[in-house]
Amino acid sequence: MIRKLLAATVLAALSLPAFAQDEEASSPFAFSVGAVSDYAFRGVSQTNEGPAWQASAEYTHDSGFYAGIWASRVDFVDGDQANIESDWYLGFSTPINDVLTFDISLLRYVYIDQDDYNYNELLVSLGVGDYVSFLLGYSNDVFSSDETGIYYGASGSYPLPWGDVSLTGSIGHYDLDDALGDSYQDFSVGLSKAFGPMTVGLQWVHATENLFGRNDGSRYVLTTNWAF
Repeated sequence: MIRKLLAATVLAALSLPAFAQDEEASSPFAFSVGAVSDYAFRGVSQTNEGPAWQASAEYTHDSGFYAGIWASRVDFVDGDQANIESDWYLGFSTPINDVLTFDISLLRYVYIDQDDYNYNELLVSLGVGDYVSFLLGYSNDVFSSDETGIYYGASGSYPLPWGDVSLTGSIGHYDLDDALGDSYQDFSVGLSKAFGPMTVGLQWVHATENLFGRNDGSRYVLTTNWAF
């Protein structure tokens, strides 16, 4: 499972049937493929409001260590040659007690054919029960700017009492004062439904301020994800 905070497909995975979770737990490897109508990362479109394919592969050890790669189409600025984002990560997850789960990971954002965008981020998250998690992301070179970026976020997923539908949501604050001279907030709310290994979701996503032109603001995002 890809450990990105605001991806609706990740939050929706909590609604998968119990037999699917048991089958997945029997193998240390997990894979997924999917498509989105707009790749929105922390509320901001990474594809100029266009569609994107996405895929992932992850290995998890019984000790709690995990490693993986996640990839997506991107489209930032005409002529910058960045067409694919690949995120490489290594982390460790462990339960603290019956309610709390601690997770820490180091993630490298790599943009194919555009090395000037590459940067690292340290992610620390705390899961509360099955439905809520809190995230802190820190980079001392956010967007390859040699400046600090700090992200604070919370996300949740709650199964509704009909049709195996889950309500998902997230809220975040991205401190980019050093890198861009300003900060912004992002919000999302949506619905998701699992059809066996396939999960389909619809989100409303919003980013405040005007740091990224038309790529922030509000939009609806349709997501599909197939886990195997």
